[in-house]
Amino acid sequence: MRPSTSRHARGSTLLMVIILVTVLMGLIASILVYAGKERVRAVAAGRNGQRQSCAESGLQLARSYYGRNFHNWNTYVAAPSTYDPVRSSYNANPADPNNPALQTAHPELFADLDGDGKQDVFLYIRDNDDELFPLPAERNRDNDHNVVVGAVCISSTLTPRSENTVSPTLLAHEGLLSYNGESAGCLTSNAGNGTGNCN
Repeated sequence: MRPSTSRHARGSTLLMVIILVTVLMGLIASILVYAGKERVRAVAAGRNGQRQSCAESGLQLARSYYGRNFHNWNTYVAAPSTYDPVRSSYNANPADPNNPALQTAHPELFADLDGDGKQDVFLYIRDNDDELFPLPAERNRDNDHNVVVGAVCISSTLTPRSENTVSPTLLAHEGLLSYNGESAGCLTSNAGNGTGNCN
């Protein structure tokens, strides 16, 4: 009777060991999966900061570029397929910043921020809502010396990745650029700021 009892005890112990090893293996696998996902999140967070910086730097370049070229604002807003990448009811054919033909025809609208020889941002402009009711919107002409300028981060190195492919979602930052009087030559980045004498 003793040998049979000891075999049952050994069998029970072996079963408990197998269950314990299985639980430990599952726990280790779960920790490895969690650590891998955390690494991916950390990389995405780091790239998201770069991406935000890319678009914000581009916005400053857009303000500078379009501010210097105030006299061409009506030309720019009249050609949304070149200067405005935002699809809307009045812009059915928006500019495509990833189009090589646009990059070749208008290199002044693109900037390389990190010096790698590749374009990182596209600088754009569009008219603001400057018609008073009941007048219809006239998006191809600036009436109030205010325009919306912005930048789209198109970088292949500063954008987030999903499974080693670049995310198709583009990030843009924009703001209102105001011209406060031709004689003073003053520009501000907020509508309503300024008195025409740069104050």
